Amino acid sequence: MEESAKKNKRKPVNERAGYMILLVMALLFVVISFVMKEYEGMLVSVPTIIVVAVFLVRNGRFYVPPALIVLMSVVLLLFMIAKYSVKIQNELIFGGVADLMMGAFLGLIGLIVVYTMLRSMPNFDKDNAFFVSLSAFCIGVSLSVIILLLNYTIVSFQNESGLEYSAPFIAVREVLMVIAGSGFVNILFYLNRHNGLFKHTLEKFLSENADTLGIEDQEIRNIEKIIETRETSVIEFKSTIRTNLKTGEKDPRMEKAVLKTLVAFLNSKGGTLLIGVADDGTVIGVDEDSFENRDKMMLHLNNLIKTQIGGEFLPYITYRAFDMDGKTIIKIDCSRSESPVFLKEGKVETFFVRSGPSSIDLHGTDMLAYANHNFGSQLRKVYNKIK
Repeated sequence: MEESAKKNKRKPVNERAGYMILLVMALLFVVISFVMKEYEGMLVSVPTIIVVAVFLVRNGRFYVPPALIVLMSVVLLLFMIAKYSVKIQNELIFGGVADLMMGAFLGLIGLIVVYTMLRSMPNFDKDNAFFVSLSAFCIGVSLSVIILLLNYTIVSFQNESGLEYSAPFIAVREVLMVIAGSGFVNILFYLNRHNGLFKHTLEKFLSENADTLGIEDQEIRNIEKIIETRETSVIEFKSTIRTNLKTGEKDPRMEKAVLKTLVAFLNSKGGTLLIGVADDGTVIGVDEDSFENRDKMMLHLNNLIKTQIGGEFLPYITYRAFDMDGKTIIKIDCSRSESPVFLKEGKVETFFVRSGPSSIDLHGTDMLAYANHNFGSQLRKVYNKIK
């Protein structure tokens, strides 16, 4: 509870203001939609009001990414312009844009739903990106069809005149534009899943709402299964980040052992590193006491990765701290990099790969052969740019 309170205090004021603006817009649109009998607007606004109200009532403990706030606000604004435009050509133009934005919004919702359902599967979004994109696209389109059917069902009960002439054309236009918008977002996710484009929306949504969505329990159960599996080519345990457990002192060799494993995972098939777990699978807890607090510990880990591996590889690495039986462990998931990765120690750069449950360094012709076999296309692109 204290940790949640600290997180809430760190929430930017402008972010909370964004929620309030969205809430006012949604309430206004509900009133206008009810008066003008434009029920599609109400079907969009009511869920928006519920989400924002939950955030405000829970004092920020339910988090919605700013990108979704902006997108929902734009959708509502475009709907307002489209539904109440005087000229029919403007209605068609703005209506098409609104439906396109609605598709993008529902596509993001679909991605969040898929992420939430498959969160317990490590690296699922990177190894099965096409499946994630396709599933999210189907969810987005399905939601749009449900909204469309509800809208025309309500209108038909109201016996609106002219419905039989305008409904088919409008329905086809809406579905096609929503498909285009949802498809665009999910194709963008598939093509740019490593550059952090969605990292600060989907990942942040899941981490901030872990307790609310039950993701925390799923993650812990997944960690328990990983520990039972023991160390493999894609799983490794480390007891500490920087403290030598034998001497009790800070030891750079401990940090190198962690970074070496991450580099090897990046250069191989990816994998999961658990810090705070002994070689035999015993949960001993990471050396959190050697830092001022948990935030400082995670910042130190982030800085190690940026300085000794490279900030450009951060999108391939996801890490988070968990509490298990009163002890803290850090779970780091790595996906396979699209280019060779080296561990940098001053002017020395070392190339590591996984060999069974171990990380080994490659030199000379062995490194060249491995890099050419696994990163040949990427190396050729770099070579062509140099030429």
